[in-house]
Amino acid sequence: MAVSGEDLPVKASPKTEPTPNRVTDAHESALVAHEADQRVAARVVAARSTGVEDCAELLGMLGLAKAVGLTVADPPLRR
Repeated sequence: MAVSGEDLPVKASPKTEPTPNRVTDAHESALVAHEADQRVAARVVAARSTGVEDCAELLGMLGLAKAVGLTVADPPLRR
């Protein structure tokens, strides 16, 4: 028995829209999550510090000073 092409059901391919910037979108969402985590960590440091100077020093040591808007002085270059 011969089967013609008209007798077979036609299967449609899945219709998914390509995401052209999938990697960029993932990177941006990771950056947003990282910034939120840094703000939470800075709040914990502020709650546990003994004073303003202690808080600023701890934030600087932990690399969180930029997350809360403190000025950060770059260390001198080593030679």
